[in-house]
Amino acid sequence: MLVLPTACDVDGRPSTVTIRSGSTGNGHLGRPAMPFTIGSRPEVARMLLDAANTVMLKAGCAPGEPLRVTSPFVTVAEDDGSAGSPLCRIPGVTFGFGPGSRYRKQVGVVDGRLQTCSVVWKAPGTPDEPAAQYVMAGDPRMAALFAGLPEGAGHGLVRTECNGRPTVFYGNAGSGLKGSGRPGDRRVFENFTESVSRRIGCGAGEGA
Repeated sequence: MLVLPTACDVDGRPSTVTIRSGSTGNGHLGRPAMPFTIGSRPEVARMLLDAANTVMLKAGCAPGEPLRVTSPFVTVAEDDGSAGSPLCRIPGVTFGFGPGSRYRKQVGVVDGRLQTCSVVWKAPGTPDEPAAQYVMAGDPRMAALFAGLPEGAGHGLVRTECNGRPTVFYGNAGSGLKGSGRPGDRRVFENFTESVSRRIGCGAGEGA
């Protein structure tokens, strides 16, 4: 997902561009979902930028210079993509996935302004199903994406300030994992908030 510049805001909220890949087979089993990768991270980033630059030109909100990548991608090496405990190496983010589960974790960016951790359910012949997402957004433009959502630890959304920046902590467990948090879903979200807060050097925030 790419957050567009302020000139492209709609009703005071940021606009975004997203790209999602998908592929299906065709045979005696019908049209099952098939593995499909649209490219490496840099290639996908260039696709996003090309799409965003085209959209902004048509919408009349393009900046003077086209958007481009200006820093390397932050990645975390993982030996195994299976979802385990703690999830995405975040202390206290623990679920009861059960033996032989098909839950897979996806570790995203881990830096001072953004951290993402997601879980998907993978089964042969079916699309990947989002199962859980945890996000820390410490960039004002990204934090603004959560405006209007119910707030508080019970809703999985906490706002605070860290080093003078608006910071949002968000967590959601889908129907397949709801109730599987150890010792509870709310406690897992609170652990996420507290652990990431410590990592980036700020308090957990009121209501966490």
